Amino acid sequence: MTGRSGSVKVPGGKLVRVTLAAGACLDGDFFADGDAHGVIDAVENVLVDAARELDMTLADAASADGAATRPDGQGGGPAHDAASADGGAMAGVAAPDDGSVPTADTADDVDSVDSDLRTRADETHAEEDDGDLRDAGPRTRATENAQPAAFGRPRGPAGPRTRATENAVEAWYRRTVRRIDDVLGGRLIGANADAIALATLRAAAGDDAAARAFEERHTARVRRSWRAAQHPRTPSPICIAADEIRSRWAALRPHVVVDRPRMPEEQMALEPQWARQVADGERPPTIRIWHWAAPAVVCGRYQSIEDEVDVAAARARGVHIVRRGTGGGAMFIEPADTITYSLYAPLWFADGLDAVQAYQLCDAWLLAALAECGVRACYAGLNDIAAVHDDGGGATAVGGKIGGAAQMRVSARDGAPGCLLHHVTLAYAIDAAAMGGILITDPEKMSDKAVKSARRRVEPMTAQTTMTREEVVATMAQVAAAFGSQTPMRA
Repeated sequence: MTGRSGSVKVPGGKLVRVTLAAGACLDGDFFADGDAHGVIDAVENVLVDAARELDMTLADAASADGAATRPDGQGGGPAHDAASADGGAMAGVAAPDDGSVPTADTADDVDSVDSDLRTRADETHAEEDDGDLRDAGPRTRATENAQPAAFGRPRGPAGPRTRATENAVEAWYRRTVRRIDDVLGGRLIGANADAIALATLRAAAGDDAAARAFEERHTARVRRSWRAAQHPRTPSPICIAADEIRSRWAALRPHVVVDRPRMPEEQMALEPQWARQVADGERPPTIRIWHWAAPAVVCGRYQSIEDEVDVAAARARGVHIVRRGTGGGAMFIEPADTITYSLYAPLWFADGLDAVQAYQLCDAWLLAALAECGVRACYAGLNDIAAVHDDGGGATAVGGKIGGAAQMRVSARDGAPGCLLHHVTLAYAIDAAAMGGILITDPEKMSDKAVKSARRRVEPMTAQTTMTREEVVATMAQVAAAFGSQTPMRA
């Protein structure tokens, strides 16, 4: 959407972006525990007030600094004059992307920036609505009563800033984090109040010297702590026992459907339809292996489409732009290069498991299928499937990303079983140039990655196997059926 934006990549987590225009808009590739639209609306209302408060803080500081530096003692100076002429309007030039990460205010808080991801991994997703509010062009619905003139007018050149101004910014930051936490309630997975507050600072303060000094001083400490905790990339630990996986899959016994080609819009409509049918007990547990009928970009539920996709380039190439009902990031789809599957399972299938265990349970059959195809793969983070290589020293190391998963839960009603919808999109092959010409990658998203190129971070199946896409799909169907002891069917 039009406005001034600031983005922050949570170390090891997801990207959050705050845009200030007529109101405030929060988007990103994070996940949510349940339908988070109401929570996001509440956070956006907090951000409107916080951004105005920051603007007044910086304007007052500019006035005080001017009074302290002008010989006549009457105050003023370029920063003060610009702020006064602006009537307290908000600054909005995003700070340069420098790999900074969310900050913390105490030694304990530093750990919370990263550990928040595991804490939220102990939660699972609940039923979500269709996301229409976030699918209808630029999103300014968050604070419709906001004065349109409140945002978007640039502040004048920053005058000298004292340490007292930095302290004022820090106090604002702490208050804002607390206020966001109060309404967030831990509902976002992969993001936190620290990141949202910092993104707001970047959007609202822009190149203000005091804001920059505060961010530099605090993020340096967080970066040191984050880097000190890093180890060579190794596969994520298995968090659910093999016996538990076998027993749950034996009880599930899903039907396996190798579906016919469908247009992207139909694929998106089919997901909630089949999930609701399973939730209501009208369809048995099912694994559906998709076939795409047209190229597409599939955006996550909480992403801003215009920030993720070059819409004009997509239209020129006949690429459909659709939004799925689950969180996560944008996926570029070429029908011949992509394999997608969905698992529609009753809620009891993952009962008692945290989010990490639920993802690993749902994808256990997939790792076995990839192995049958000669593709060594592992779990990476909460929701990714990545390649595995020997590191040359007798250990294994994580390679590029093969695919990404997302989940949502459809609630049970009238004694029906409910449904866990889990879907994964895999790169069989990749046209890096085409993907790079369509997707927009925020540099901040790469800030905690050893490999800074989004294209180079993808490692398709063809890097490890000579099997055709059709052969891979057939193998996947056979392995899926063996996990549940059902014969694969074709739609």
